[in-house]
Amino acid sequence: MEILCSRCGIAEIQRDGKRWCLKYQLDVSDGAKEAKADCYYFIEPQFEDGEPMTVRENLMFKECELASRKMRGPV
Repeated sequence: MEILCSRCGIAEIQRDGKRWCLKYQLDVSDGAKEAKADCYYFIEPQFEDGEPMTVRENLMFKECELASRKMRGPV
């Protein structure tokens, strides 16, 4: 299975070219041992007005999305 972390919206590109997961604070570059095959926080990079959102904005967007799912259910 392809590692999704390397193309996740919350994976920040470091100066040395490696990708760093902002949520779990670990290296998620292609071939990294810690990278996950399927992650609860995976998000495609988001765009707003044609501009890519920052890694922190993507993380905040995903956390809000996950929080809103918890609020759904029978009343």
